[in-house]
Amino acid sequence: MGFTLLELLLVIAIVGGLTGIAVSTFSQISNTKIRVATNKLAAALRHSFGYAVSHGRFVRMVLDLEGNRYWVESSDKPIFLASKKREENVDPNALTEEEKEAIEEAKEEGRPIKERPRYAKDAVVAEIKLDKGLNLRSVFTANQDEVFTTGKAYIHFFPNGFAEPAMVVIGQGESIDDGGAYTLILSPLTGKVKREVGVVDPDRYFGEPEKFEEEGR
Repeated sequence: MGFTLLELLLVIAIVGGLTGIAVSTFSQISNTKIRVATNKLAAALRHSFGYAVSHGRFVRMVLDLEGNRYWVESSDKPIFLASKKREENVDPNALTEEEKEAIEEAKEEGRPIKERPRYAKDAVVAEIKLDKGLNLRSVFTANQDEVFTTGKAYIHFFPNGFAEPAMVVIGQGESIDDGGAYTLILSPLTGKVKREVGVVDPDRYFGEPEKFEEEGR
């Protein structure tokens, strides 16, 4: 039993239509997942800003780009960022070579070692891992030379009501060019977060105070 040309065309049309519906549905589901993930991260950024001010703590958010997760650390002692621009995969609060040498000398001479304040994991924001298929694509702050796409990135919040200006991209796919993406932009003076569709590159005015609308669109 064979098929007529009309029957074959009809089958092809039906299959094509079903494929189109499946692709559209998958795209809608994926887009919803990204929006939910960016909502959660935006809320965590805002909460970190408010927590630093209300509790007088020095707070930093750690974003593990390879593990696609993030969490918050804090300290009740003043911790200041080095003026030098940060390098990828380097903890901005790690001991300098001079500090390491001073510690070794103190040990050799039997002198007490002055401990520098350190960040400790804080339950203010539970560790969150992105859903399968979503990725922390990149992080950029005003204290970096380049956009970070691997390793760990850090966003700092201070008790005086200031945060590092930051941009975080969440998207689908393995690379910066795959799938859909959203960019979150953190205001340094208000802690508010603006969400933009796609990957937004920092411009020459990045980090300067401006009015931000609360994320939630």
